[in-house]
Amino acid sequence: MAVEGYNIAFKIGGKTLAGRTQDDMTIAARVKESQTKDDAGATQVAIVGHDVTFRATGLVDVTNTSNTKVYRDTMLENSLKKGSAAILTFVYEADNGDSYTGSCIITNYAESSNASDEATYTVDFRVTGAMTLVS
Repeated sequence: MAVEGYNIAFKIGGKTLAGRTQDDMTIAARVKESQTKDDAGATQVAIVGHDVTFRATGLVDVTNTSNTKVYRDTMLENSLKKGSAAILTFVYEADNGDSYTGSCIITNYAESSNASDEATYTVDFRVTGAMTLVS
């Protein structure tokens, strides 16, 4: 689902939305610490998962490339959903050409504009589960 000129794409309903992530993708290890009598006082640390967050901006509908338009309302609507309805499928393409897929939720939606310009919006996401390398 990689789209030329963009590095992230989402499937929402029958639509494909594409955009660019900003330079703030974060991958943070979730760790579990334990200490038992057998450890002789030394703490044992294990990585049990990862929290992945990223930000995308300027999402456009590329389902029909002859009619590409900004899909602000779709992201706004999805930012208000709850439960399993809030989960989106995405594909992220790294600079080296590798693609990762996964599911995410919208954690923040921000919109801004000035008097002489169209509104711009930014959407923050958190990956639910794992990102899987697909190529």
